[in-house]
Amino acid sequence: MEDNERLIGQFLKQNRQEIADDGFTERVMRGLPESKPQRDWLPTIWNGGMITMAIILFVAFGGIGLVKNALFQTLDNALTQGIDMRVLLVLICTFVFYISQKALQKA
Repeated sequence: MEDNERLIGQFLKQNRQEIADDGFTERVMRGLPESKPQRDWLPTIWNGGMITMAIILFVAFGGIGLVKNALFQTLDNALTQGIDMRVLLVLICTFVFYISQKALQKA
């Protein structure tokens, strides 16, 4: 992959052509507003705060219990009515995630 990129770079350098535009590009570049420094920390703080709020609300309103009950009801239905392997795989992955989260909370 890097060899292809190097070959493409060489090709473009060898075949570079300047297009006469009577200074149009320069005038356009001078007419553009100057870029303002971006505050990348503000969206990061906002997103972090909203994610934290969502987690707090999820836990406060019993979301963990709802997910656990849904998981166990689905597993119970699957065992009593026959197991579809795809459903079983999703249940196992969800259960492993739930158990790992509980273990991380205790640590």
